[in-house]
Amino acid sequence: MTIFELLGIKPGEAISADNPWSDSGYREVIPLALSRNGISIRAIDCRYGDICYVGADWGIILEDGSEIKLRDFALISKNLEEWNEQKAKRESAKQRLVKEPSMMDIERELATFDEVLSTIDIQNLKVAITGTLPLPRAKFKKLLEAKGAIVNGSVSSHTSLLFMGDTGKYEVTSKMKKAHALGVRIITL
Repeated sequence: MTIFELLGIKPGEAISADNPWSDSGYREVIPLALSRNGISIRAIDCRYGDICYVGADWGIILEDGSEIKLRDFALISKNLEEWNEQKAKRESAKQRLVKEPSMMDIERELATFDEVLSTIDIQNLKVAITGTLPLPRAKFKKLLEAKGAIVNGSVSSHTSLLFMGDTGKYEVTSKMKKAHALGVRIITL
């Protein structure tokens, strides 16, 4: 079963999800797939464009306006039980102390260009580009246009997506600031 079948949505559609351990409230995410362990959703967080994982305790707003926890889906619940059994076995076998990584040790996980274009229909969407891209900007622009996107040089209220290349770990570009202010979805590649 795909994540789209599970949630009853089309590829590229955003859902509203809420992390109960954060006070930032609901955010739009674009589901890409179930995580490898099948207990969370690998998605693009539309606030920053990074990959996020919608965990089992997260609330999801359904089409009818009701909220459901991810763990309440039968498939996720079954996978979660299996995961917890495996985790208990691993924990009992683990005898040494592992150093906790600091925030500086953690690398951002980003969507690949191929993953984004195979999941999100950008036909007739107005998009903008910022940051250092994984390929030359002119080639990137041509690939987006070949998929039907309308590539603009700036972010406006008519922009649907901002494709953001590497801007450094904590750098925020002016296009990213404007996208945040206007509620434009950001996808970091």
